[in-house]
Amino acid sequence: MWRTGGAGALLLIFIVLSQSISAKWLQTFDQHVGGYIQDQRGDTWTPVAKFFTFMGSGSTEFILFFIVAGLLYFKFKHKWETLVLFVGVLGAWLLNSGLKDLIKRDRPSAERWLVEVDSFSFPSGHAMVSILFYGLLAYLLWVNVRQTWRAAWLIPPVAVLVILCIGLSRIYLGVHYPSDVLAGYTAGGLGLIGCMYAIRTIRRRRAMTSTQKGKSTFSENM
Repeated sequence: MWRTGGAGALLLIFIVLSQSISAKWLQTFDQHVGGYIQDQRGDTWTPVAKFFTFMGSGSTEFILFFIVAGLLYFKFKHKWETLVLFVGVLGAWLLNSGLKDLIKRDRPSAERWLVEVDSFSFPSGHAMVSILFYGLLAYLLWVNVRQTWRAAWLIPPVAVLVILCIGLSRIYLGVHYPSDVLAGYTAGGLGLIGCMYAIRTIRRRRAMTSTQKGKSTFSENM
């Protein structure tokens, strides 16, 4: 039930944002929030922002994907979870590219950029893919180690912190409006909910199959 409600809320927020790009209230929101974040610029925070932008880049996520996918497939023998991760991340990148080309929102003024970019602004690809990618990594890690690792409770808050910092870094560096990042989170969050549901279904069916095999073996031994 919570999944349906959460997905509906995220979809509604994305629709409102995408239809309000030219609205005065959203421009005011972007101006005030973006201005406040960029006012914090300095020698201390700029390298931090660039680091988190790097963490949300396609090249970084590409490398991390193959490391995690390799562990899932070869160590844990979770081929279906690996497939969900692959489809989820690839789908997020493709959908983000399609939405950018469809909406065609220009980036903030290049005078404020601290890094170079060359695509449209809405929704933020870093925010959209990072919430799905790092959120799904955290979920997969948590469900596999929560019963054997005492510090597993740290996984969700650390993942949330990383995802938030990636989005904030894009505003800080001047290449996205706050609404771009918020829209990216809502769109990527929809994908994350779908992927988590798929993994829960896979694990539930695997557990049922294992239980049935156990009963079958017990009956044969009897």
